[in-house]
Amino acid sequence: MQKTIVRDEIRLIPYYGEPEAEAMPMFAENRVHQRSSGNPYPNRVVMEVKRAECKEHPFRVITLENEYLCLELLPELGGRIYSALDKRTGYDFFYRQHVIKPALIGLLGSWISGGVEFNWPCHHRPSTFMPVDYQIETEPSGAVTVWMSEHEPLNRMKGMVGIRLAPGEARFDTRMKVYNRTPARHSFLWWENAAVPVNEQYRLVFPPDVHYVQFHYRKNVTSYPVASGVYNGIRMGNGVDISYHKNTRQPTSYFCAETAYSFFGGYDEGKHCGVIHVADRTVSVGKKMFTWAYNQLSKSWEHALTDTDGAYAELMASSYSLNQPDFAWLMPYEGKEFSQMWYPVGDLGLPFCACAEAAFSLSGNLLSVQASVPLEARLEVGDMTFPLRLSPDKICRLELNAPPDAFVFRREDGQVLLRY
Repeated sequence: MQKTIVRDEIRLIPYYGEPEAEAMPMFAENRVHQRSSGNPYPNRVVMEVKRAECKEHPFRVITLENEYLCLELLPELGGRIYSALDKRTGYDFFYRQHVIKPALIGLLGSWISGGVEFNWPCHHRPSTFMPVDYQIETEPSGAVTVWMSEHEPLNRMKGMVGIRLAPGEARFDTRMKVYNRTPARHSFLWWENAAVPVNEQYRLVFPPDVHYVQFHYRKNVTSYPVASGVYNGIRMGNGVDISYHKNTRQPTSYFCAETAYSFFGGYDEGKHCGVIHVADRTVSVGKKMFTWAYNQLSKSWEHALTDTDGAYAELMASSYSLNQPDFAWLMPYEGKEFSQMWYPVGDLGLPFCACAEAAFSLSGNLLSVQASVPLEARLEVGDMTFPLRLSPDKICRLELNAPPDAFVFRREDGQVLLRY
């Protein structure tokens, strides 16, 4: 098994540039940003965009690559994940942005779409377009973690995210450490904001026990996946399946109801590819999709944020908050550590259940399993047991007597990985 490859290089990327920040301080106690306080003081705010010309600009790109995945990170732009490629299928399972085209969405102005943005201590973080420190850490196993850290500009708390890719695994971890280094308590949230390329064949994947979704503040509720009535001021129609991206025509957000499962994701039924997120459901309680949908506003924002890369939606996963703008607290000198995981899936079919080690789909009596790691396992369906030798290289398909009402997925040693 080869070690994870890491490259640290300067690359030219088309860039529209960023205007100077406003020199005068902005006292804006009542300014709203993402439905919470948008007061930027004492930080300076960018209040314009540049659109006259696009030039190639040198950016530092850190690449993590193993047999299955290739990740690109941009420490100079908030430490975001710039791209994530599934080498088995050639699919960019996050939205690949080919131009750096800032728009005024961030707390301090400039913000770009694409990849994965790590939002803390508030949404579309104040440092989303600022450089972060980074350090590359290697393990004897061959795994590599790229740590990206900052003292965030609002309260000077310490925040770190480590992107870890291990050899032989078609998944990666995000490992977080946050620390309140001040003598006062401060609010915070953590949402991983993953942009995904969408079209009318893209499907939202919430766990099978989710029967309703909510809007911000939980002020609107509609049934899921089949919605009806009025939601967030939008007439949903009667019996519309909103798991299909094409059936949401106005920009909105769907926050997943509380669930007993630890996964969610998205799947393109046209390209037969998608992405799964897995994290401890007792910590990563929030699961959300935001979409610009299909109206004039979506076309305007697409033009504002990209040149040729088309539409995207956001799959967002929290730690410590179920909704937005819910915040948690860091007490004086308190620290927290937590983690999340992402992995791509291929021609599996629409996933209906998943864990860190594998995703499952069902078509009639055919149960398909795609593993994110090499694994000796067994599947228990009723009084039948199926031994499985799984690999990220191949999708396993089982013909059952009937669609299962329940199953247990175990390691060979008996450890339960998933109960459906």
